[in-house]
Amino acid sequence: MTPEDIRERQSLSEERKRYVETSQGTPFRPRGFYWFAFSSWHAGSNLSRLPVGLRQLGMLIRNWRVFWRPRRLEFHHLSDGMGVKVLMPFMNDDVFKKSYERMILSSGSPNDPGIQHRIHQALWAASVCKNVEGDFVECGSARGLVFSAVLESLPEWPTMTKHVWLFDTFSPHMLNEKTGDNDPSQAKHSRYAVDVEHTAKNFSEWDRVHLVAGRLPETLAGANLKSIAFLHIDLNFPETEKQVLRTLWPLVSKGGIVLLDDYGSNEAQNSAMREVAKELGFEILSTGNTAGIIVKS
Repeated sequence: MTPEDIRERQSLSEERKRYVETSQGTPFRPRGFYWFAFSSWHAGSNLSRLPVGLRQLGMLIRNWRVFWRPRRLEFHHLSDGMGVKVLMPFMNDDVFKKSYERMILSSGSPNDPGIQHRIHQALWAASVCKNVEGDFVECGSARGLVFSAVLESLPEWPTMTKHVWLFDTFSPHMLNEKTGDNDPSQAKHSRYAVDVEHTAKNFSEWDRVHLVAGRLPETLAGANLKSIAFLHIDLNFPETEKQVLRTLWPLVSKGGIVLLDDYGSNEAQNSAMREVAKELGFEILSTGNTAGIIVKS
């Protein structure tokens, strides 16, 4: 890293520190009330014994107690389309916290994007796949948020022989919803890349990281990919994701993991991945957020 890069990194780190120090509470543990928009007028064995009138009153009371009665939100964490009441021990893990902060740093903003579960899933996949034959590949890297966290979580990376391949157009512009290409006539997305040089600078502290700029799936042919241990797909466009997964699936090693960032984000991408799963003969694990997970057997 150049002295300028180091100063920029320190400046972002200081801004993040000030943001945390001047913030209160957490935006991911909401306060409020909720109720269920549901009712059941099935009497069941107990209420069926009551005479007409009392039976309906009993069902009314039951609906109130079970569904309609407002109650306090009990979520321990609510973000990224996912609310949970269960324990999340990974949130207190030192490796996770350090890696998550590195992800925030790569975003160029002090704000927490609230993707704790996605980063946790990526770190888990990397921890498994570091012992699987093949390289790490990401299709749709943008600024490099996910793989900044992944590499930060692997202190043994300097002694490993794996390579990281990051594919993207590295354009800041939103996608054309018909073609899937970055459209210069549209606005810039805050989490998309600034340019390829900016993303390359983000990864300059790690060896064996290769950035491949251009449109997928065409640019796959220009990379020296022989086998893949961990594949992360985040292209936000179903047709391109289908083509990429079809092309790269034969290279995924047995025991390798494919993480689909947008599997649950909308019906188009969910249907596209289910189509490929049926075609290639694998199952996709749905998670509580938008991700889908495939383990090659």
